[in-house]
Amino acid sequence: MAYGDLVPGDGEVSYAPSCIFHHVDGSDDEVLYVNQGTKTSCEFVKLDKVPNAYGTASGTGPSPAIWNNVDVLELMLNPQKGVYYFDDFMGQIDVTTADGWTLTQSNATGTIGPLTTDQGGVLQITSVGALADDSINAQLTNCNVKPASGVNIYFEARVNMTDATQQFVLGLAEVDTSLMAAGVLDDVVDKVVFYHEAASTDNKISAASSNDASEEKDADVAANVDNTYVKLGFIIEGTSKVTYYVNGVQVGTCEDSSDLPNEVMCLSAFCGYESAAGIMHIDWVRIAQVKSTDGGRA
Repeated sequence: MAYGDLVPGDGEVSYAPSCIFHHVDGSDDEVLYVNQGTKTSCEFVKLDKVPNAYGTASGTGPSPAIWNNVDVLELMLNPQKGVYYFDDFMGQIDVTTADGWTLTQSNATGTIGPLTTDQGGVLQITSVGALADDSINAQLTNCNVKPASGVNIYFEARVNMTDATQQFVLGLAEVDTSLMAAGVLDDVVDKVVFYHEAASTDNKISAASSNDASEEKDADVAANVDNTYVKLGFIIEGTSKVTYYVNGVQVGTCEDSSDLPNEVMCLSAFCGYESAAGIMHIDWVRIAQVKSTDGGRA
């Protein structure tokens, strides 16, 4: 990806084949060009349509129902438009060298790290321990967003659990070192999450939204299968509504303003022991917040 106020001319060098050039000159004519030539003889052709930043509901990529109205490319190129985060976990994953994750272990168990046996990058979060409620609580506290009027927040991740009955939490939450304690979802912080707690129906995924201790749980929104990837996502519309999606299909909503978050929340995950060591695999995660607030970035 390159950008500038002058589109490279034919025959220009140094741009790789298929390189995307974003023409920005302060006017409304901000368009994309693709190099259909070579590195030594460029030929930039105007794109009539910006490629979609999503796949299909049943596919392995981001779901259209969540992302079809999000200008992902603009968010990537212009931070003034909002906040964008994506990780497919192909880079370094070692929390001992300041990756940024804050970990809280129960009974001194639980790890986070790369799953090197799977192609394309996977983050593995595991409780490790073999005692009831052994767990790992992981939060990327600098990867944060804040709901506000007129601000939309989008979240989606592709995950699997080795055991569909294990305890887990995944989504956005205030800083909390115990998202789930003794098998019960914490109800004292703002959050929008998917979860499975000790009392949940076996092999089911539930969803929850909360404002401090005011919480609305939406139980059994989808089935969960051992070692099978599922896409979990939601849209937070200002401070008025949360819509939940599983594999790109709407499965529930929360529209009670007293149960909707309004505090800073960060990427959060929890994995706990149920009848065996809990293991969660995250293939990728994407988060976006659209519209600036407080006179600066969203």
